[in-house]
Order: sequence, then structure tokens, then C-alpha cells
Amino acid sequence: MTGLDAAEFLLDTTDRLCGGRVVPETESTIPAEQFAGMLRAAIDAFFTDDKVAVQLDPDLSSKAIAGSKRVRLRANAMFSDLDFDQLRNHEAFVHTATMINGQRQPNIACLGLGAPRTTRTQEGIAVLAELMTLSIDIPRLRRIALRVRALALALDGADFIDVFKHFLEAGQSESESFKSAQRLFRGGDVHGRVAFTKDCVYLKGLMEVGTFIRIAMRDNHPAMMNALFAGRMTLGDVVELAPLFESGFLVPAFYIPPWAKDLRTLAAAATYSAFVSRIDLTQVTMQNFVAYEE
Repeated sequence: MTGLDAAEFLLDTTDRLCGGRVVPETESTIPAEQFAGMLRAAIDAFFTDDKVAVQLDPDLSSKAIAGSKRVRLRANAMFSDLDFDQLRNHEAFVHTATMINGQRQPNIACLGLGAPRTTRTQEGIAVLAELMTLSIDIPRLRRIALRVRALALALDGADFIDVFKHFLEAGQSESESFKSAQRLFRGGDVHGRVAFTKDCVYLKGLMEVGTFIRIAMRDNHPAMMNALFAGRMTLGDVVELAPLFESGFLVPAFYIPPWAKDLRTLAAAATYSAFVSRIDLTQVTMQNFVAYEE
């Protein structure tokens, strides 16, 4: 399966799930300054031995960007309660944590650096974190999927206006559709065929990381979960570097999100996911439940 396959599945499923293409947005009523205080308290409680600042940035295009020393928030943005759960688990507890954990490595310092080769795994872990903590909603899931489909259109020749209309017809507002198209064409060509392809990694990374965890649980490799957070790595790196973790040359992750730290509950979730994914929902209707009882 490709990221585009996943995008089409999610869009089709959410279309039917919500009974239409327009899905109400989560209401954003929290000013940036108040939101920063909430996020700062959560970050301070998690990063007990490292100082991570929360700063407002009036020039930020995204709502939030995380580094090892600070998490920046767009100063003129309004936030929701769901934004708090998403940004805390996605940006701070994954992106910031893995970078700090990598910087704590005594022998391979590059594990504390970001690089394009690790982006897919990073975003895969971060989106999985949103799913595992129930902090992702249908609109955000659709935004991620719509960007993948729109990216495929842009690379095939669709221009900025075509991509804008694609988002608009999918239920986004004019303002959000413009920002979504702008996101895909940054540094590219508004006439099409040249686009910024980062948005394809979110679903592809999610598929890979989710599968990796299920295989790690199936094959009894629980240490792989800790190693996944021990620095900025690809999934292949985690496997190849396993002997170095076993020997002590690489140290375990210091900061691990609560959902990934308790292997008892994570193993249960991975096991059930592996089983339920075998059910072909295209063969099931509501009437089957009536027929089953009869």
C-alpha cells in the first residue's frame, strides 16, 4: 500500500462515516498566550531534567514548531482544547523528546540532529501518538489525507487554482483551502509539477511505524520501542543499531511518552489491531447483525 492508497481509504471512509463531505471544525477559542501557559505547564511536568521553552512567534506560518530547546506557537492564532492534546503529544512528546534523547547519547551525537531521512519516521510516530492518545479528530485526519491526494494532483500537473478548488470541494473553507494549497506549493511552481512533498510522509510514516510496532510486539522485541525514541532515526536504523543498545554503547531513551512507555497496554492494543485489521468491512452491513441474531 502507498500513502495515496491510505489517503483514499481514509477520505472514502470519513465521507461515509460523517454522512457528507463537510465536517464541522473543532472550535478554537483559546488565545495563543493562554494556550502557551497551558502547554508550558505540561511540558515542564514531562521534561523533568531539561528546560524546554514555549514561545510565541508572530511570523510563524504553522500553528506550532518544535525543537530541542523550545516549542514555538503562532502568536496570532486561536487554539482549541484538542489542539492542546495534539501539540503536546505530537510536537513536544515526540519531536522534542526524540531530539533531546538523541543529544543525550554519549557516543553518536548525530542522533540528536534532524535530517530529511528521518522525517517520515518522525511524523509517523507523531501522528500515531495522536491516535493512541485519542487526540486526533476527523477534520485533522481528513486534512492529512487531502494533502496527500492534492500532492499527487500537483505532481501530475494541477496548478495552484486546481489544488485550491480540490480542498474547497472537499469541504474546507476558502481560507483553509488557500492555506492548504499554499502549504503544498511553498518553494515549488504554482503552475504545477513542482511541489513541496513533505506532506506525503505523514500517512506513509504512520503506516510504517504502526506496522513496525506490531511486528516488534509479535516477535517479542520490546526493547525496540524504547530505541524508537532514543534519537532521530529511521525504522531501519532502529533495527541496525539494536546491538549497540544491547551492548550499552547507545543508551535508552530518557523521555518516552506515557502511551509508549507501558508495554503492557501497548502490546494489548497492537495485538487487537493486528486481529481486527483482518476483518473485511466491505462485506459487512448493519443488517448482518440482525441476521446473526436470527
